Amino acid sequence: MNDQDIQVFITGFRRYFEFLNGDLRVVVEPPYIKDQEMPILEYTGIIGVDGKTHGAVCFTANGLMLEKILTRLNESPINRELICDLVGEIANTVSGNAREEFGPEFLISVPIVATGKEVSFRFPDDCRNYVIPIVWQSEKAYLLVCLT
Repeated sequence: MNDQDIQVFITGFRRYFEFLNGDLRVVVEPPYIKDQEMPILEYTGIIGVDGKTHGAVCFTANGLMLEKILTRLNESPINRELICDLVGEIANTVSGNAREEFGPEFLISVPIVATGKEVSFRFPDDCRNYVIPIVWQSEKAYLLVCLT
């Protein structure tokens, strides 16, 4: 993974939010490398990656941000099931956009959704863990990328 690869994920994430709301901006803060514990929020969508590269891509956010997105999508009534579906969908969409860039050997799994801050998930030990902080409508989320 290098800075150019990380930019692919940032671009894919921006595209998702541009589709979502047109004129409302998402702020992507500078990515950083985190070797220890990753920031995990209330809901986390996890996509396993295999093929030419392996690892995972995760999107983690608090319920309030996800509820705001669902409201923007005119979903109602908003419930835990919809929130879980959304966090998995966002992780899957960002990973799918990356697959377009990296090619068919970038194999992605179906989303796994975890709730709570105590997610029993570990990135592979043999790669760098990138954290991409995201702010949308005053709510913070993280895109976590770890690929060999």
